Amino acid sequence: MQSRLADFEKADTVLLAISKDSVEENADTVKKLNLGFSVLSDPDLEVTKEYDLLHAGASIDGGDIARPAVFIVDRDGVVRWRQLTDNWRVRARSDALLEQVQAIP
Repeated sequence: MQSRLADFEKADTVLLAISKDSVEENADTVKKLNLGFSVLSDPDLEVTKEYDLLHAGASIDGGDIARPAVFIVDRDGVVRWRQLTDNWRVRARSDALLEQVQAIP
């Protein structure tokens, strides 16, 4: 996503990531990876549960984490597209996301 950030901005799209990690850990990640978008913290997995993304016992230490997911949400809060997976290595490609974003009226 980072490599296509300018294209998302041209499409009037805001990218956000959500992680179980703390605010401090996410800030470190953003700085370390020089990300041009924010990584929000969901340490209690409240948002994760709200979107039915809880992957119980799936972390390395056996704790709960979020299933990898990508959502495109329009200005009215309507989910227009989503990709869900159980494999953290499987992610939506930037090109595919841009196509979905550009298809929203």
